[in-house]
Amino acid sequence: MDIISSKIVKTRKDHYCFGCARKILKGNKMQRVKSVDMGSVSTAYWCDVCQKYWNKYMYYDDEIGYGDLRSSDPNGWEEIKKSIENEELIVNVDKRNQIEDTWF
Repeated sequence: MDIISSKIVKTRKDHYCFGCARKILKGNKMQRVKSVDMGSVSTAYWCDVCQKYWNKYMYYDDEIGYGDLRSSDPNGWEEIKKSIENEELIVNVDKRNQIEDTWF
């Protein structure tokens, strides 16, 4: 399999993440990966959690099946999900504080 393009997109419809098989609602950012294998072109979408899991635990040429990242290591996957949620919480608090600071 050869990757022909990979980029972060804001989805216009719901997609299922290839790494964890979760339904990701439209309007969220996902990594869209287009690949070719034996003449057949396919597109897969990856959520932020699975992207970070792949970067931390997997190698470039590793191959997985649909939903395997989450099902084969639920504890490692949940650990990354929680770290992302904590990062988002901190960013949102910082943004709220910046907005509140502008009123004084």
